[in-house]
Amino acid sequence: MIFPTLLKIFLKENFSLKRLFGFNLKQNKIKTLLISIAMLYALVTFVGMFGYLFYDLGKILRDMNQVHILLGFLGFYSIGLSAFIVFLRASGSLFYYKDFSIIAPLPIHSRTVFIAKLTVMMLMLYVMSFLVTAPIIFSYFYWTGFNVITLIIYIISMFFIPLVPVIVISFVSLLTALVTSKIRGSKIINLILMFAFFLGLFAYSFSFNSVESNPLTGQIDLFAGLSESYPPLGWFIDAISNHDFAALAFLIISHGGLFALFIVFVFPIVNFTNKRGIRSNIKKNHKDIKYRNQPIMWTLIKKEFSKFFSITLYALNAGLGPVLLAVASIASIFYKSRVESILSEMIGTGLDIEYLLMAFLGFSISMTYTSAISLSLEGKNFWVIKSLPIKAETVMYSKVFFNALLIAPIAVISIILFGYSMTIGFTSQILLILLTIAFTLAISFMDAVFNLYMPKFDYINEVEVIKQSASAFLGIFGGFGLIALHGLALYFVGEHVEIEIMLLLLIVLSSVLTVIFWWVVKNKSEKLFLKM
Repeated sequence: MIFPTLLKIFLKENFSLKRLFGFNLKQNKIKTLLISIAMLYALVTFVGMFGYLFYDLGKILRDMNQVHILLGFLGFYSIGLSAFIVFLRASGSLFYYKDFSIIAPLPIHSRTVFIAKLTVMMLMLYVMSFLVTAPIIFSYFYWTGFNVITLIIYIISMFFIPLVPVIVISFVSLLTALVTSKIRGSKIINLILMFAFFLGLFAYSFSFNSVESNPLTGQIDLFAGLSESYPPLGWFIDAISNHDFAALAFLIISHGGLFALFIVFVFPIVNFTNKRGIRSNIKKNHKDIKYRNQPIMWTLIKKEFSKFFSITLYALNAGLGPVLLAVASIASIFYKSRVESILSEMIGTGLDIEYLLMAFLGFSISMTYTSAISLSLEGKNFWVIKSLPIKAETVMYSKVFFNALLIAPIAVISIILFGYSMTIGFTSQILLILLTIAFTLAISFMDAVFNLYMPKFDYINEVEVIKQSASAFLGIFGGFGLIALHGLALYFVGEHVEIEIMLLLLIVLSSVLTVIFWWVVKNKSEKLFLKM
């Protein structure tokens, strides 16, 4: 009975609504309602956008009599998403987990703890996999007709197709942690490897796209041939589309058997790694201590930079915006037409280049949401900040300005590079820079408001704050909301004025929003610090 109890505790730690939202839902009904509406909006937007793309792709494939290729998309996306989740969560879920020092002395076999941790990670993986790929299977059933046997085979296959990638990525993540643990700057090395992998995958995916109404059509040939290069994907497709029970058996036996062996043989390594992780190595350091006076604000901002680069998941998620801007702006110098066509494909054709850049800049800035989670990441050390002779608003301003410093300088440089490669006028470049700075401050202060109203200090793992907290969720989609607000202003006014005048109006709008959010941060900070 130990395993079910332990599993229940771990599930409650990771999936309870209170831990997800960061507050008691019954005591904060208005806040709960607003967040629920935001989540519903995000779900409808996701399903609507991807649902339409795969619906249209299904129609094209039906005319080609190759609807089964949709299952190639389904299997590949499930595998890719599983690899992504395991790559991010293996460290902290299977090895180097923070509660090891608490659980280890208990009369519970370490293998039981490992299996319970693994079960929780796999449940999260399956839930996300079924949700994200739901539009694809809906399109498949729509164009082929619903069948109960097909549905059952699909569900069974979805449980087994990710298992081998889970094994591979778990070993990669574990070996990376073991190899880099003794290297100075190991966090930076892991971060660079992650960005290189995912940006490479992103670029590889886009390399198959042509500028069409549906970007997925450019990947049909790629997914049609994947089943030959990766046989388990072929078994997955045959089992569902042809009711091939032999293929289903191959998939279950091969992947299920390998996963069972993985549990048996990886456990000693994981157990060794966890024990090794709590050892403290004392080293003599004869360097003299140097004291330097510097402004409090700069000291706090440097602390934010240090924390940002010390938590790989934090940097990977909240640092995507600056990387995208840097890569795209440099690429525009060498591949001007290709970058411009991708921007048109992602945002919409027929718009001036200034507006395309404005939308891309807004997206990248919205993806830089450190001020939505940096207060929560103080966790149990929040009392230390409260005890310092520093104003609460100063602490929050440091988190806001850190977020702005993370994205604004790169955004300004990217505008200059885009201006050079796409021959944007000097006046437009200056106005775009001013708009970017104003919008960055508006986003940064707005995200800080979310974190002030929905802090989450009682987390077990940073993943809960960075990817699962309500403030992180609202930080991203709130940014998209501000982009939509600017888009509405452009829609109603843009056709009647020159581009320069429109940019000036948007600068004023962003500045007004910045002042509003700044006022909320200033007044809410002291109240929260006194309350907690």
